[in-house]
Amino acid sequence: MKQLNTIPIENFLNKARIAIKSSQKNLTIPIDEVTELSNSLSVVMTRLAGELDQIKEGNQNIVIKVDGGKF
Repeated sequence: MKQLNTIPIENFLNKARIAIKSSQKNLTIPIDEVTELSNSLSVVMTRLAGELDQIKEGNQNIVIKVDGGKF
C-alpha cells in the first residue's frame, strides 16, 4: 500500500497553531497549498473509510459463547 503524504496536513496544522498563539483573526494560505491539503485529506479519509469497512465486514462473523464452566 502506498505511503500517505501527510505533510500538507502537518503544514496546515502548524500554521493554524501559530495563528492561534499569535491571536490572528484570519489565516490565509495560497491556493496551491489548499490543493495539496485537499488531496491529502481526501486520500487519508478514503483510506480510513476503507479500513473501517474491512473491520465492520470482519466482525460480522464473530460468535462469542459465554460458559461459566465447572468448579
